[in-house]
Amino acid sequence: DVSSQTYPCTEAVMDCHFCFICNQLGIQHLFPYRYRVISKALKKSKGGQKRIVKKISSRILAAMTNENIKGEVIGREKQLYSIYKKMKIKKRSLEEVADVYGFRIIVNDVSNCYRLLGIIHGLYKPMPGRFKDYIAIPRINGYQSLHTTLFGPNGLPLEIQIRTIEMNRLAESGVA
Repeated sequence: DVSSQTYPCTEAVMDCHFCFICNQLGIQHLFPYRYRVISKALKKSKGGQKRIVKKISSRILAAMTNENIKGEVIGREKQLYSIYKKMKIKKRSLEEVADVYGFRIIVNDVSNCYRLLGIIHGLYKPMPGRFKDYIAIPRINGYQSLHTTLFGPNGLPLEIQIRTIEMNRLAESGVA
């Protein structure tokens, strides 16, 4: 496990960017072959990833506008360390993990979180058993968010987090 061989990082204790750099360097030096394989796959799909993230973000924003929900959609491409970690923990192949796209959607209140969840489930089919309501039942550390995984365009898995501005502030500050 890279995190136990590099710096044990938690966002509550250390700067997230520093953790990111430590983990990337840890994989690069401890597992150079794995690093090269994952890095090559990411570089190969980079342009396509950006287009897909933009397309999905635009579709979600349009649906939000149609339903008069104000908010922000933050799409992201998976990073090398998060791909490696997911492969290791969930025992998945590179192909199963590399094409996962993550979206965080920030809205103004809890009712809009649930409204938006319904809207998004109308845009993309949800994966069975891949929904967590951390708003109704927060994690022990106070973290709150709705998590759902969907079948996106061409069956690509989409990981969606929906939360309020305050929930996001707490999650990003490392308190939760």
